[in-house]
Amino acid sequence: MCGIAGSSNFDTAWDLYEKNLKRGYFSSGFLAFDSDNNVVIKRQKDPFDGEKLFREIVTELNKPLFFLYHSRAPTNSSAVFTESNCHPFEFGQYYVAHNGIITNFKTFPEHPEFIVDSSIIPYHLVKYEGNIQKVYEQYEGLLTSWVYDHDYNSLKVVKAGSSLHMNNNSFSSVSFEGSKPIDDDGLIFELIDGKLKPKLDQIFKYDNPYNL
Repeated sequence: MCGIAGSSNFDTAWDLYEKNLKRGYFSSGFLAFDSDNNVVIKRQKDPFDGEKLFREIVTELNKPLFFLYHSRAPTNSSAVFTESNCHPFEFGQYYVAHNGIITNFKTFPEHPEFIVDSSIIPYHLVKYEGNIQKVYEQYEGLLTSWVYDHDYNSLKVVKAGSSLHMNNNSFSSVSFEGSKPIDDDGLIFELIDGKLKPKLDQIFKYDNPYNL
């Protein structure tokens, strides 16, 4: 079981990251970006040190817009940490952190090129020119994730199966004060003017095989 979290406020995002560590702490991933398309990305085996991470962010970014996390519990008990199997995964302009499992991963002809099922998502986003609906409709399993597009400096959060709790400017796999559970699936939220807003014109077909 993994956890994803994010907020426009560093302290809130950090608190949500720590809450999600109970879901798994095999490895941790982080991404933050500012209005100038600058990005800070961290991947490591041990949980992050909040003070150290904050110092690096303020050194490298000018007025960060959003802070994103992933905490991982691998579905394979024999998994060994490397940066290449740690979220967020990137391909082209896309960075993706995924909470769940793509159960039909091995049906894709290109799957041997990817170490972890989640790592195929940014590849498919490039292949299908950023069409999130088309990409996610081909997957089976639990698919909730965050997607950062570096070219357009945009953030989207996808709800499909695995848990998601949200308020106007924060989200998490686990509930937090002031949040509401997102029960519907096939939803895409986009960060617009500092708030996470549903893209009602981008709802996609999704069938939760686990009825969670």
